[in-house]
Amino acid sequence: MRIKLLLLAAMTVLHLNALGQYETVVFNYDKSYFNEGRLLPAEQKFMVTGEIPRDVQIVELKIFQTDDINSRPVHSALWKRHPSNTRNTFTIPVNYSLRGNEKYTFLINYYKPASAKAQESLLSQLSETINGYVDQSFIIEKTEMTMRKHPRMMASDLNSIINEGLYFYRNRINFEYHGLSDIVLDKLYQIRTLNLKKARFNVFSKKDSDPENLKLRYAREQLEVLKELIHKEISQYANMNLLVVADSRKVSDYATEKTRNVLSVNLGYAGVYNEGNVDDFSSAGGLFAGVSLPLGKAAFTSPFWSKTSISVGVFIDNLEFSKNDIATGPIVDRPLYFGLGYKALPFIRLNAGMAVLQSPSAGSSFSDFDKVYLRPFVGLSLEFDLWIGLNK
Repeated sequence: MRIKLLLLAAMTVLHLNALGQYETVVFNYDKSYFNEGRLLPAEQKFMVTGEIPRDVQIVELKIFQTDDINSRPVHSALWKRHPSNTRNTFTIPVNYSLRGNEKYTFLINYYKPASAKAQESLLSQLSETINGYVDQSFIIEKTEMTMRKHPRMMASDLNSIINEGLYFYRNRINFEYHGLSDIVLDKLYQIRTLNLKKARFNVFSKKDSDPENLKLRYAREQLEVLKELIHKEISQYANMNLLVVADSRKVSDYATEKTRNVLSVNLGYAGVYNEGNVDDFSSAGGLFAGVSLPLGKAAFTSPFWSKTSISVGVFIDNLEFSKNDIATGPIVDRPLYFGLGYKALPFIRLNAGMAVLQSPSAGSSFSDFDKVYLRPFVGLSLEFDLWIGLNK
């Protein structure tokens, strides 16, 4: 029985730790701020929650580093209502760490089902714009039809028109529009090489039909086929339970909390190789003290780089390789070192690099710096973090 209680307690602690990874941030719709105006959490994951009407189906959160919401967001996330969910709240996990003492702009979009009338209006506007673009993109001459742009540029322009028209829409299954298919692109290439001299073989006509009218009819028919292909592809997307932005809230230049800058102090022991081979070599060891500067913060880099550091410091005493071979160092008359460190355990750092040595007979003037030499070292140290600034 006691073992079961201990296991239950351990599972509860693990569950609470898992929940504790996300700090909850409450968005106030009326005031357009978070947590009653408090600073946002930095260098950790958090959840944004708030109130919504029951007909809101999707809430979209976008985070920008500047006040320009037309720029690319640094992060975006969605909340989608489950069919059985009738609550009037949303919760979005933000798996993106904000930097401390920075300002970010947030855009929160609320999507509701688009009415049948709104969807018809969307398709009508897109069709009108696309038809106008296609008509002005071709020049019909006597024997050929000339395109004002390359087919791929035309396809890119058409995709831009469609994306702009769909900017305030998304569908219920969160399927994104990925552009026109290769069928449309192939049709553009086909029209590019179209020879209007062959119109009489491709257009149904009477024997006395005017050849020029036949060419004009043939050219227009090909454009109509192109338009129809584009309209069908748009309709396939637009008929997939479209949702439209019914409301939006922008929160500009909202500040994050100030984070502590860390300076790691190392106290340890290292061995320095002097010379010789594996069977017969000279070395010395000694205590050292130094500092480590991590190559990245854990919230923004991989664990490897956040645990790796540039380490520099000084040996406490001179290094005695033998009675007649004692090494000191420049500037402070003690051996110096520089290298890389790796935090293997929370308070243990492995160090490796080069020791900066000098003969005791040399002085500390610049003229004696030619007598400085390097030797490899490895070491193990205890690490203590000093917090620079107490604002958190």
